[in-house]
This record gives sequence, structure tokens and C-alpha cells, in this order.
Amino acid sequence: MPAPIRVVVVDDHEVFVDALVVCLADYEDLTVVGTATTLEGGQALLEEGEFDVMVLDLDLAGVDGLPLAVEALQRRPDVGVVIVTGLDSGSQIVEAVQGGVRGWVAKTATAEDLVEAVRGVAHGETRIPAELLAGVLVSLSRGQRAPLEHVQGISELTTRELEVLGCLAEGMSRTEIGELLHVSPNTVRTHIQSILHKLKVHSALAAVAIARRAGITGPSVLTG
Repeated sequence: MPAPIRVVVVDDHEVFVDALVVCLADYEDLTVVGTATTLEGGQALLEEGEFDVMVLDLDLAGVDGLPLAVEALQRRPDVGVVIVTGLDSGSQIVEAVQGGVRGWVAKTATAEDLVEAVRGVAHGETRIPAELLAGVLVSLSRGQRAPLEHVQGISELTTRELEVLGCLAEGMSRTEIGELLHVSPNTVRTHIQSILHKLKVHSALAAVAIARRAGITGPSVLTG
């Protein structure tokens, strides 16, 4: 049996944290390895703990929690972050995605929604509600031309990286891309990390926005 997904929870409402710990304990593939109720406590988890996914509230007693998510992803590119919030934060979700956040769940969602988001993010997938994702892509794609650094980054991509980027632009998961290109999901993950580095972005969604502005899509790359 694979090792359980290690989760840390950062939320300023202690009752919510306790309830979430109890909830996640019902799932054998998940284990909570740390909790915090303040920004400082969350930063301590970054310093001390080993985890796979951070579940984070945006509002930590009036303090913006998003910088903690960005710091976590910069320090540990392999971890995932799921934002769990009661805020209607249209602009913040765009900023979060640009920072590499791949999961977003409303506090009014079901426990199963949160669990699926944690599982998906742990496996490199994006779990953002469709009604929010459309707005994010529009915001990221806004503008007629990509910045010069992005154009230069695209020119540096290998043929295989262009194929992977095209598949991402078609909404394919790592597993689906791996099956199509006959490589393992881990190999796809390595290609995606290289793509993000060359395009100077922190999330696959930001890379997809660049790809669409540049006219890169799955079918055109794979058959062109």
C-alpha cells in the first residue's frame, strides 16, 4: 500500500482545524502531520515538518495567508497547496494560481470535495472549481501578446516539452499525457517542471495561458 499523503492544516479557527483533523482521520490514504492557527505557526511547519499537501485558509485572523502558500511552493516545489476559504476572492485566486497553487475549495464544500482536492493536488493535478477556473484562465490570458521573456522561453522548449505543453493546454492530466506520449507520469512531471522554469512561471495554469496566447494546443503540436 502506498504511503499516506501527509497533510498540514493552517487555519485560524481552531474548531475548524480540529474538525478537519477528525474528518481526514477517516481516510486511510491521508494523515495529518501538523496543524497551526497562525501565520507564524504555518511558517514553523515549513521549517520543521515534512508534508505533501498544505491545507490553508486565506484569512489568518486578519493576516493574508497567501504569502505562506507562495513561500511553501518556492521552498518545496514538490508540495501542493489547497486553499480552503470562506472569502469570495476573485483577484486572489488569480494571484494564488500565478504563485503555483493548484487547489481551491470553499468552506461550504463537502468533506469529500476537500479530500478529492487534497488527493488530486498531491498527484500534481489542478483542483479548482470550473466556475472559478474559467475566470482564472481569462485573467491569465488577458492581453494580445505574451511578454518577451515568455516568447523566449517557448523558443527554448524541446519538442517533447512542446508536446506536453500542448496537452496541458487541452486540459489533459499527467496520467493522460503519459498514456498518450507513452511515458510515465513522473517523466511528465519532470517535463512540466522544466517548462515552468523556462517560461518563468510557477503554475501549469499560467503556462497554459501562455501556450494559448502563442497558439500552442495539443492537436497542432502532436500532428503539426
